[in-house]
Amino acid sequence: MEKQKYAVYVRVSTDKDEQISSIENQIDICRNWLERNGHEWDEDCIYKDEGISGTLFLERPAIQLILEKAKKREIHMVVFKSISRLARDMKDSLEIREVFMAYNVRLISIEEGYDSFKAGRNDISFEIWSLFSAQYSRTLSAGVSAALAAKVRRGGHIGKTPYGYDKENGKLVVNESEAEIVQKIYGWYGSGWGFKRITRELNDRGIPSKLNPKWQVTSVQRLIQNRIYCGDFILNQYGTVKVCGRKKQIRNPEEQWLIFRDHHPPIVSRETWEKANSKKYKATRRKITSWNELRGLMKCAVCGCNMVILQGKRRREVQSGQRKYFAYVKCSAYRRAGEHACVNHVPIQYEEIRELIIERLSETGKTLSMNLKSEIKKLKEEEIKILNKKIETMSEKKKSLVDLFLEKLITKEEFEQKRIELDRELQHSEEELFILQRTEHVQQNEQNIKEAFVQLENTDQDLYHVFNALIEEIKIAQDGTMDIKYTFRQPVQGKMFSKGMH
Repeated sequence: MEKQKYAVYVRVSTDKDEQISSIENQIDICRNWLERNGHEWDEDCIYKDEGISGTLFLERPAIQLILEKAKKREIHMVVFKSISRLARDMKDSLEIREVFMAYNVRLISIEEGYDSFKAGRNDISFEIWSLFSAQYSRTLSAGVSAALAAKVRRGGHIGKTPYGYDKENGKLVVNESEAEIVQKIYGWYGSGWGFKRITRELNDRGIPSKLNPKWQVTSVQRLIQNRIYCGDFILNQYGTVKVCGRKKQIRNPEEQWLIFRDHHPPIVSRETWEKANSKKYKATRRKITSWNELRGLMKCAVCGCNMVILQGKRRREVQSGQRKYFAYVKCSAYRRAGEHACVNHVPIQYEEIRELIIERLSETGKTLSMNLKSEIKKLKEEEIKILNKKIETMSEKKKSLVDLFLEKLITKEEFEQKRIELDRELQHSEEELFILQRTEHVQQNEQNIKEAFVQLENTDQDLYHVFNALIEEIKIAQDGTMDIKYTFRQPVQGKMFSKGMH
């Protein structure tokens, strides 16, 4: 029999030991089917998605890789244990099947006995099994929610132990030393202190948070807004929705919350908490953060954290009598924890950075070679070279790891842990390499960059997507020096010198 190219797809949704062992179970079942049907077993045919939910289609690199191979006619058959392993979302299951059938790839689901070549396009068994799989996922989720609610109703705590409490026999008990700090925080806030001043005070006194040695502004803010400190526990405050194949966390409407009043011992009175979180009280402190079209691109050159926008205000204008606001950028780590986390950058106005970036991009667009594809390709070749070197280094590390184990310099447990870590890094790098090597990847980048330069001409519009298409990263040093790394060229360094910046 002629040897056919096939793929064996296996998936587990968590990294728990019992789930990982089911990977081997899935492989054994698929191998048994292949050998019984006259196919020669090949270890390289296995594609794994580990610790990834079956409802997240776009975040499963292994299934994406198989789909690409199907489009290139590199495989003729895909074998998996059950349709629930392929996907738990009915829409995704049907979409995956349509792609495979369009390229004449045979689908085999062993548990359901489904064979796409025998069933044909008019057979509805695949749709029925996909519906059962999706319904099972929803039923399982509802069952877990009900079990959690029952646990909380009995006084149990779910999730991380908050600052101010310890966990004993599954329930919250007050940690007296931490509770004293919580009461101080509410007292400071009630006397008019802001989140930043409270954070600085805690860090100056050397008081550590629950998990980190330093406090951050967001940690203080969440502590004050958390109803757990007045004795309440809220379940179902957050949920998830699926957007474009990915799960996104959302805040549920208050009517969907399950509020358990007096669930555990409070640290502050209900009156104190309600006063700190009253709309009238918070309105006097609220500041509107300006829109940031460079969000995610601007990085602090010192610590690597994102640069964020803060809003300041100048004196009242003589003619209008109104205050004039301006936006400036700061390192997010410095904003959260002050000098304990990073340095304070020189005053850099956001509008001036935006103008300078647009000016540089416009100049670059005028002098950009007509053969943009060639420049993008050169950059990608350099990235591929770096990635290949990384893969080679990790492969050598794997060999050295075996030698260390054989020479009894590390234990079996250490060997297994390091091996798993290296395997995951290798898999991620190989998937990244596969995407970079695709010809259509270069073509799509070229098209996106050309369109972005055209849209750049209209500077009055929101340029978030334009900046993301043309810029990979902007590193900003403490003195205002910027290093710009484009998506189509090597990094360029330059000193910011625009008017009014310093």
